Amino acid sequence: PVEARIGPHRFAFPANYYDDQIGPAIGGGVGLTLMWPELVAAPPGTRSTRTMSDHHRAISMSVDHVDAVPIGNLLQRITSTESKTEDGSIERQDPRYRLDMRRPAPERFGLTPYVIDEDRMATYSKAYSDRRGRPPVRNPRYEDDWYIARSSDDTLSTFIKCDQPQNGSQGLQIKDNTLVSDGADMVTSCSHYFVDQADSLSVTLFYPSVLLKDWRAIEDAARNVLARYKVR
Repeated sequence: PVEARIGPHRFAFPANYYDDQIGPAIGGGVGLTLMWPELVAAPPGTRSTRTMSDHHRAISMSVDHVDAVPIGNLLQRITSTESKTEDGSIERQDPRYRLDMRRPAPERFGLTPYVIDEDRMATYSKAYSDRRGRPPVRNPRYEDDWYIARSSDDTLSTFIKCDQPQNGSQGLQIKDNTLVSDGADMVTSCSHYFVDQADSLSVTLFYPSVLLKDWRAIEDAARNVLARYKVR
């Protein structure tokens, strides 16, 4: 085990859990890797010999301590524009980046997708044009798909945003628990956010969007790693 300090907390992760299979980054950043489908660390000493398939199934896990804002409000901040825009700016009203202005869609994988509301987008585009003299630039590649899970008290518990598939392709497909190319030029990916409220930790996971179906198992595995290797 190699010790890592995350805020006031100490962890003793086995070395092969770290991204470089050595230890925390200089400066204290903690990045871990879980290998799909087992969702455990890669065998020691294998980082330099990973195949492209291994590279794709390596789920990155970034852990940070949050003390500047209440940890319980972090996901609400991420899914709004208030912390990223100036008060009174037209950009604050952009419905692409506000959960409260997106529209819920039928559940998928136990998540609620929230899609861009095109009626609100039309209203925003007109207001933006009136203010800026030109319409806002739209590029579907950068208009992420959003997914939400809520806790029993209806607060946000998980936020996942994924690249949109390119012409219906995600870049990878699953065959016999292996990730293989589907012929597309780009591999679409997801950024998965959740918090550990008890320890004020923010966790961000990165993985190919073809693995979105396993989001709950991935999150559970990440939580288990934190709980298992915390030094009490």
